[in-house]
Parts: sequence; structure tokens; C-alpha cells
Amino acid sequence: MKKVAFITGAGGYIGSETALTLAKAGIRVAVCDINEETIKQTLGCIAEIGGIARGYVIDVTDSKNVDSVVDAIVNDFGRLDIMVHIAGGSARIAGPNAKYLPLVEQEDYVIDRVLKVNLYGAFYASRAAARVMIKQGEGGKIINFSSAVGINGLVGCCDYAASKGGIISLTKSLAKELGPYKINVNSVAPGIVMRPEENGNTDRALKTNFLGEKCTAEDIANLVEFLVSDKAKFITGQTYVIDGGRTLSMKGTD
Repeated sequence: MKKVAFITGAGGYIGSETALTLAKAGIRVAVCDINEETIKQTLGCIAEIGGIARGYVIDVTDSKNVDSVVDAIVNDFGRLDIMVHIAGGSARIAGPNAKYLPLVEQEDYVIDRVLKVNLYGAFYASRAAARVMIKQGEGGKIINFSSAVGINGLVGCCDYAASKGGIISLTKSLAKELGPYKINVNSVAPGIVMRPEENGNTDRALKTNFLGEKCTAEDIANLVEFLVSDKAKFITGQTYVIDGGRTLSMKGTD
């Protein structure tokens, strides 16, 4: 039986590419996002390659909504084998007036929104998926997105760094809890991922990694594909940094 993947943020740049990549691998995909229009776009891309997918509007900050969506996915597909929580972002997700600011200047609503989408969303999506996987008794794969910023920190991004750092700790603890059920729990920590509209910005790529290359959504999706495959069956509790060496930098030495 073909596996089923539940992906949050599947309407975004990285999420959409991840959904498409898993669909190409023969995995049936639950395309979940808060934006109905981007869900349709991702579904269209998957349909073009003959993949199987369904779309679901989700608010990852609402635990009851997450549980409801997961119930609908299981009802529609008959099972759930993979969960990938990609939905998230930094201050910009708090609204048009939100700014990147030092903690002493940051407003409550920005901190609240960033933590809820990134970290609470990971808790809710992981919990809902794990409950199904445990009941199925056939193992599973859970992947939450962290960030290079969650490892090294960044000025003006205390909220984002803390939320992504929390995911690393969640990954370790949840891997221990779910190991007896043969459920692998890992996280992915990207550096700066260059979007298509930034193709001409070579300087930014050179300054943020040691390879002098541009990380794309496809690079991230390929890592996720590996982690949800049987090739990664003995990997759990790990954070895979995919940043071209960005987190290797030390102030004053590079």
C-alpha cells in the first residue's frame, strides 16, 4: 500500500517542492496550508506528474483544527505514514507591520505568532500524527523544520531562533518517546534558501555559505525524501543541517 504524507506549509516555496518530490516517489500527499489558493497551485503541480494528492486548509496554531484535519486525512486516505511540519516563518508571519527587532523592542503579538506557528504547530502536528501512527502499529516518520538560526541564533530574531531551537529539543525527546513504536523523528535545519526571484543575487549566496552555491527548495526536498525513506530507517532524534556550512562560521575567524 502506498504511503501517505501529511505536509504543513505545503503551499509555500519549500513545502510545495517537498510535496511534489514525495509525490514523484509514489507517496500520496495531503497538501495542507492556511492559504487555499496556494494549496490549489501545489495540487496542480502534483496532478501534472500523475501524483495522488488532496488539499486541506489548516491552521497549525489551533490544536483542534490540526486534529480535525488529521482525522480527515485518515478518513480520505485510510492511513498516515509521514508527517512533515514546514509551515512557519520569522517576524513577517505576524503581519505587515511586524518587524525584525531586538527582544527589548519586540512586541508581544510578534513573539506570540512566531512561537505558535513554528513551535506550537510542530507540537500539534507531531502529536496528531503520532497518535495515528501508534494506533496503526506500523511505524512512521515525523519531520519538523528547524533552522540554522535555531542553532546559531541571529540578532533581531530571538523569537524565531527560540522557536526553531525548541524544535531541536522536541525532536530529541519525541524520538525517545516514539522509538518503541518504530516511529523515526528527525528535524531539518536549512540555512538561507534562495527563491527564484533572487537568482541574480549571487553575493547573498556567497556570503551565507562556504560552498558559494545557492540552496534551493529542491535541495531541501531531496533531504526530506531521504529521511522519510527506508534508507533512513535507523536514523532518529537527529537534526540535519543543510546550509552550505553557514553554521560553521565563527565571528572574527572567517
